[in-house]
Amino acid sequence: MTTRRPVICVSSLVPRLSAVVRQLLPAAEIRDVPPDKNGTKKFPANTEILFGDTPEIISLINQGHGDLKWAQSTWAGVETIFKAFPKPPEGVTITRMGDGFGRLMAEYVLGYILSRELSILELSQQQQQKLWDKSCVTDRRMLSSLTLGILGVGSISTQIASLCKAAGMTVWGLSRSHKQPLPEFDRLATSAELGGFLAGCDYICNVLPSTGDTRDMLSGSVLQSCQSKRPVFINVGRGSIINEETLISALEKNWLGAAVLDVFSEEPLPPDSLLWSHPGVTVTPHMSGPSVAENIAVVFVENYKKYLNNEKLDHIVNWNRGY
Repeated sequence: MTTRRPVICVSSLVPRLSAVVRQLLPAAEIRDVPPDKNGTKKFPANTEILFGDTPEIISLINQGHGDLKWAQSTWAGVETIFKAFPKPPEGVTITRMGDGFGRLMAEYVLGYILSRELSILELSQQQQQKLWDKSCVTDRRMLSSLTLGILGVGSISTQIASLCKAAGMTVWGLSRSHKQPLPEFDRLATSAELGGFLAGCDYICNVLPSTGDTRDMLSGSVLQSCQSKRPVFINVGRGSIINEETLISALEKNWLGAAVLDVFSEEPLPPDSLLWSHPGVTVTPHMSGPSVAENIAVVFVENYKKYLNNEKLDHIVNWNRGY
């Protein structure tokens, strides 16, 4: 690796992120950017690399980014970037957080699958009522009898697939086009095969980003394909894949057995949303993949090594693809 030391600014709400990066890159030129007395952050003019939250990246570029060449976001989503910059900012490569949340999101998905199969919430409610009743577990299923279908086969999807497959589940993946076989997936299908894909799943997990191709992908009557197995829908990708009216309708028509939702078209979820009180819906506040400094710093460090060696960076934001 070259001995060049570009100035790196770390600006994020993630606790201890700067300290962790310093531990991993002790020889690097790393600077923090505290706000001034007016609450404004002013980045050094010679900032070549910014590792920060998306709003910080937007702020620096809008200030006139000077020597900035690469901005690594701590966020996985890129919708905010596209809204701020309808076309790529000139002279700056922006990368998103790719693998920093995968394991945590995989544990979230498997956790809710286990919670449902073991009737954990029902048993907890029974304890509050001092009720001794085994009837809620009479139809318990082994994970090895269940199929999980994951919409998307990227890095996060692969980690979800790996963990659930290790727990015994059969795992299918859906991509836009045929891909080479992946060891984490027992079957890969294309978007053209969506109906048959959905029909065979006991659980459906969405990990897709919000793009022109994925918005309302499950809206309308698409989920009618699920009516035989009535799978549980788990959404950790983006809320735009299905509108609220369709989701509630699919639950009422018994096309879906339940829904575990961590993401929504509007966040925070409005108080008047019917999803809050629907008996078949579990709502969590976009926390399936929390930002842990050690996890996301590793992603940055790997990209930093590539940057110094003039190699292609991982997870470059692509305006044409929408992610």
